[in-house]
Amino acid sequence: MLESLKKKICLITGARTGIGLSIGQTLAKNGYRVIFSGRSIDDCKDTVNQLVTDGFEAVESPIDLSNLSSLKQETETALSIWGTVDILINNGAVIEPISLIEKLDAQNFETAARINYLAPSLLISYCWSNFVKNRGKVINILSGASVNPIEGWAAYCSTKAALYMINQQTHLEGEKYGISSIGISPGMVDTEMQNKIRASGVNQISKVKKEDLINTKQPGLFALWCASPEANQFSGEMISENDPEVKAKYQAWIKTQKQEL
Repeated sequence: MLESLKKKICLITGARTGIGLSIGQTLAKNGYRVIFSGRSIDDCKDTVNQLVTDGFEAVESPIDLSNLSSLKQETETALSIWGTVDILINNGAVIEPISLIEKLDAQNFETAARINYLAPSLLISYCWSNFVKNRGKVINILSGASVNPIEGWAAYCSTKAALYMINQQTHLEGEKYGISSIGISPGMVDTEMQNKIRASGVNQISKVKKEDLINTKQPGLFALWCASPEANQFSGEMISENDPEVKAKYQAWIKTQKQEL
């Protein structure tokens, strides 16, 4: 257990599978109290039950990112479990529709914007008073698509770009309170989203072989470092573990940990 992180409370969205699941499990096993959220009440049930059985602190509280009308109440319910939140991890997102821009309609853009940008932004707002009290942190799971246009990904790229700006805005407005906000670009990870990308055949990324994708455990461990004070100097930025400066500090941090991560 990482003593510096002991008993901090983390709320993570999109925690049913993939990167969100990996991050939640890694944090729980290293001293966090983790609130796993998926769209429905049973999305994270098995994960939470196993963690509790193994002696870790984890609960499930659904947050449907596609329903903005219920988002505030669902957030308040999640935060009421342990009374506050220290770290929000905005992980939940959709890649759909994977389609050329000429074929997209208003609903396509609205759905992507609601889940990838509006809901995460509102979650930051709803958690803000807790962040001010706790010198909190936001970790936004971003993407190279946040800064690079990719054929067939107009809705995804544009909404991730908007979330990247919110990441910077959170740093700008939160720095005076000790609030930090870090964006992670995890690379091409072996997730359900990548399955959809490879099945689409729209661009060169869809041709990446499954065996060349990153294991989900890797972004889980990197997020653990990002949650630590050691990563605060990168607040407002989008970082990858392959960035030279980041990599050096990340690897040095790993070596200082007493137990095997």
